[in-house]
Amino acid sequence: MNWEEYIQVWDNAFIQLVDIRQLAICSRGKQQHLLPTSGYIFVVQGQGSIWLDGEKHTFERFYLLHAGKGSRVRIEVGQEDVTYYYILYRGNISTKSTEATFKLYQLNNPFQLQYGCRPLAPTMLYRHVDSMYEEWNHRDILERFHVKIRFYQFVHTLAGQLQVQGVVSKEIDMVEQVITYIHERYNEPITLDSLAEVWNYSIQYLSRQFKRRTGTSPIEYVIQTRMAKAKDLMIRTDATAQEIAEHVGYSDFFYFTRIFKKQVGMTPVQYKKLAKDKMIGSDRPWEEFISSMGKYVSACYNDCDNHYQSFTKGDKQMLKRTRTTIGLTMLLVLTLLLAACGNGSTGTNNQSSTSGKTNQVTESQQPTSSNQSKVDTGTRTISTVMGDISVPSNPERVVVDWDLGPVLAVGVTPVGASNTQMNYAAFLKPFLPETVEDIGAEGSISFEKVLSLTPDVIITWNKEAYEKYSKIAPTVVFDTSQYATIHEEITAMGHILDREEEAKKWLEDFDKRTEAARNKVKNALPKDATISIVDYITVDKFLMVIGKNGERGGRAAYELLGLTPAPKVKSEIIDKKLDRIEVSWETVNDYVGDYIIVLSVEGKEPPKLPMTWNSLDTVKNNRIIEIEMENYFAADSFSSLLQAEDIADKIVKLVESEK
Repeated sequence: MNWEEYIQVWDNAFIQLVDIRQLAICSRGKQQHLLPTSGYIFVVQGQGSIWLDGEKHTFERFYLLHAGKGSRVRIEVGQEDVTYYYILYRGNISTKSTEATFKLYQLNNPFQLQYGCRPLAPTMLYRHVDSMYEEWNHRDILERFHVKIRFYQFVHTLAGQLQVQGVVSKEIDMVEQVITYIHERYNEPITLDSLAEVWNYSIQYLSRQFKRRTGTSPIEYVIQTRMAKAKDLMIRTDATAQEIAEHVGYSDFFYFTRIFKKQVGMTPVQYKKLAKDKMIGSDRPWEEFISSMGKYVSACYNDCDNHYQSFTKGDKQMLKRTRTTIGLTMLLVLTLLLAACGNGSTGTNNQSSTSGKTNQVTESQQPTSSNQSKVDTGTRTISTVMGDISVPSNPERVVVDWDLGPVLAVGVTPVGASNTQMNYAAFLKPFLPETVEDIGAEGSISFEKVLSLTPDVIITWNKEAYEKYSKIAPTVVFDTSQYATIHEEITAMGHILDREEEAKKWLEDFDKRTEAARNKVKNALPKDATISIVDYITVDKFLMVIGKNGERGGRAAYELLGLTPAPKVKSEIIDKKLDRIEVSWETVNDYVGDYIIVLSVEGKEPPKLPMTWNSLDTVKNNRIIEIEMENYFAADSFSSLLQAEDIADKIVKLVESEK
């Protein structure tokens, strides 16, 4: 590495800090990351190993590593717990740079270089990093701005130490990474634009380098990869051609057939028949196809800029048994209609899906008008916040990207939902059969997946996604802020999904159960007892105090159970209609009631709590009720009811233990 050239590029670069975090891994633990941007990893405590794109780095105590966007990082911890910092940033060359500097950037992009070492003066670097971390977590914009100054100081100090040490960097092999990326994500939408965005290169440069190394274009390589995997599945499994098409990334079976025939010289059905007749050998074409440059590792990564950390939990799901021929035909008709007309109308679907009718809740959007007209075609026109739309009467195939609880409440089991809700509205899991398909996480919904589910109606909270959704099926933006009470929410969802009677029955049951839970609490707690909800497990350096709105049990405790908040919680949060506020540990006594509800996260140890917390009478008397974040993240109508019942039971148990 020529350090003068390295600093020359940095001096002409535009730098944007993305995130600074302090993370920890317990003894013998593992973590995996796909870096969404360039970044530094600085280990300050513990020992173990870090694999950077397959290259192993062993560390004890202080160790620093730099990697570019798209790099894969795997950390394995030894006997000691490990603490480390992430510093993520984006770097681009200034348009005002000289031609010589721009060439240096193209030939040796410092933001994509890989290197690791134990710094000569690690405590000096630690001082910079810890200061950056402290200021980054302040909301004051002036301090956030000062972090950038400290970052340049950190880079300057580091470059000086690396120059003295003679550390050698490794330029990232972009083509190898693209190949690995394709093999891992062949069943997801991949475009030249998306590949160029991941590696921060122009489309022309990426295509040119890829073709020079492989002899083919990136997109042609994607197609070849998908076809090789499809052939392997046809030889080695009994999966249908329709199932294989979906597994390798084609929701349109007919398009898959055309591509397959063009690549292989025969249709999937013909190929599968030859394989069955043993006229095609089971020679693992998939394994042979994988380029020696591509290190195929099955891992679960998330490359969203705000969610770069990933914990692997089991294997990828291989094949899903899904739609019938009728469904595929309808999907083709839908695609043709979209191409020809560009509007959101869809045909009715002859398929049926199970829809639970027992004790289920929905949070939905009340149309701005109760006007509803039924026509001979089996559709209804309803008024919504996005205008009048035509929806099927009694829709069966519903996709919901957020308000899962209200949909379940009115007796509808969706065909698709976001995994954010399925994972973090844990009280709803008993009401979700395995047939409900994952449409992606909140913020990265797969519209291709939604299209493949051929929904009758889509329920979304996101007005910005409305246009894309409405090209797939009639879409209702469900804005819960329009409703003052749970009764209004559920009544609205019943109207949207043509389940008014189910909504009415659920609300009757809701009233009975809420009253029973309130009576439990009333009989258990002393008169005028106050309660607070706090979170110190998902935040750093301060205490989060929860109000009446939103998640973490606030709605369940204060609205449904009618618990009395601590005076300052009421005046500073609830009366001001805030979801929550962050307070310093020095002022914690002002926000704590006679009882405290505390959030916990399974498998995560709470931080060391200060004396200001431990000296509270409520804490010393152990009047603390623990609730799991997984169960209390959601704030929909159905989840809130189940949370209220859970809190009531926990309060009764705590009070009885005090006697």
